[in-house]
Order: sequence, then C-alpha cells, then structure tokens
Amino acid sequence: MRLLVTGATGFIGKHLTEALLLNGNEVVCVTRKKISDGEFSKPVENIICDLREIETIDDQMQGIDVVIHAAAQLGHYGIPYEYYYKVNYLATLKLAELAIKHRVKQFIFCSAPFVTGLEGRNVSEDAPYHPTNPYSETKMLAEQAVIQRCKNMMPYTILRPCFVYGAGDVRRTALYRSIKKKRFVLTTNGKAYLHPTYVSDIVDGFLLSVLNENAYNEIFNLGAEQDCTVKEYLECIAKYTGSSLIHMNIGYTMSVCLANVIDGISKVMFKKAGFVNKGRIDFLAKDHSCDISKARRVLGYAPQINLDTGIRLSVEWAKENGYL
Repeated sequence: MRLLVTGATGFIGKHLTEALLLNGNEVVCVTRKKISDGEFSKPVENIICDLREIETIDDQMQGIDVVIHAAAQLGHYGIPYEYYYKVNYLATLKLAELAIKHRVKQFIFCSAPFVTGLEGRNVSEDAPYHPTNPYSETKMLAEQAVIQRCKNMMPYTILRPCFVYGAGDVRRTALYRSIKKKRFVLTTNGKAYLHPTYVSDIVDGFLLSVLNENAYNEIFNLGAEQDCTVKEYLECIAKYTGSSLIHMNIGYTMSVCLANVIDGISKVMFKKAGFVNKGRIDFLAKDHSCDISKARRVLGYAPQINLDTGIRLSVEWAKENGYL
C-alpha cells in the first residue's frame, strides 16, 4: 500500500510513519524541511512543501492509496488567525480536493477533541462544536470541510487524539523539568479530569482505521483506557522525575487572576505568553476527557499503555536524550 502522510516528522506523524513502514507500506512524507538521513528505519519518499502551497504536490499524488493528514499549526501566542486559517483549514480542504481528483481510496484527517470545547468528562464524538481558540476553530472548519467535500466522493475518517504524550515528545519536557526542580505549583484543587494518552495507542487507532470500511465517513475519539485527575497526572510525573508535587490550592478565580498578571507582564516586557495564563489554568481546572467507546466498538481499538507506564517511558526518554 502507498500512503501519503503530512506532518511525518511531527510527534504523532513520526511514530505513525515508522509503524506504517514496519508494516511493509510505502510512505510518501510531506514535510516543511528535508527529512534527515536515518530518520526512519526504511527509506521514504520526501516531498518538501509548505502547507499553504499544498496544491503544488498535485503530480506526486498519483498512485496514492490513502492520505493521512496529520500536519497542523498548534496553538501558540502571537500567531495571526489568518495563518491558522490557511494552514489548518484551507490546506485540509485543498488536500482533500487533490485526493478526490486522484481517486484516493481514503482520506484520514487528524483533528482534535478541543473542537467540542474544553469542558466535560467522557465527551462523545456527537457533542456539539464549541471551539474556544483559533486552533480549535480552524480544526472545526477543517472537519466540516472534509465532511462536506468528501461526501459521496471519497471515504473519509476523522480521528481526534486525546492529549497525546510519550517518548519523543519534546513539548512536555519543560513540564517534567519544572516539576523535577520544584518550580511547578498546582494552584487548583487538582480534581479535574484529563485524558493523557500514550502515542503508541494513538498510532494503533490510526492503523486500525486504514482502509477499514467500518471507519469510513465516521469520527472517532482516540484515548487511553482510563482518564485521570490532574493531580494524579502531575504526581506520576513527580514520581518518575524523583521529585514531589507542590500543591497550593488557592482556587480557580485567584489562579486565573494571578495567571493574567503574569501573562500580561510577559507579553508587555518579553513579547511572549507567560509561563502561565488563563488557558493553562483552564486546562488544569476543567474536565476534558473523551469517550472512546465508539472506537472500541467499531474499530476494535484497545489502548495498552496506562498512565504509570506511559509517564515512566516518557521520562526515561527525556533523561536519555538530555532533556532532564
């Protein structure tokens, strides 16, 4: 099978590409920069392309069986809305149109559970859209574009991975370091639920979806077998970094006020978001976990890595690679 994967050197994309190669597939990787020698265990075809110019890969779409669109612009301070719109929405629409043109057998889109908002436990795929920031809003638009454009033209599958982490995830290492050095303070009650999911379980969900007729024209949440509280998650990190969690519950309102002050000072003085802001307080104070029963029932999805094992593997990787 010949698959095209966008974002193949990103966190999820890299693990997914390696798994596809190990299963004997040919993989065409669309990336912003040239893939380094030895990046993957087997050779890949590399197309270097900015997502804003995704239409330029038209000729290279010939012979592709499945497209997995995993590239996106994540949420960061200072990025204009127009950029999110072009990268997350327009590029998805254009890539879907190319896939239809070249009679691709399936279009798999990597979305995000935040399209339904940042509040609720065991939220299902049927929950109404409620984006809260440019990232989730443009992901919502992309989902809608895939559904509307591909309808009756090409099978699509939309996957929403929940709070992915694991070996190779550089983004989380700052949190690991701050907890290890006792620079992180949990200022909420820590009872909110979140859904950290080890990357190999997410990859399994993608693999189960490829050319699976049961997955056609459906949306699936992908997450760990069990969600956990914020405090359980942070204490597990503390355990494997050889530290202890500092917990000083000052309440949600006071936490947000303090965060707004820190964030405001950082933006004025350093032109960047503060190390803490209202969005991060909301992330720690509000439930946001996913119902994965549909993926279990329809795809046979069965996540294997629990929180303790996943954090241990992640921290070990961070230590081995000089991040801790």
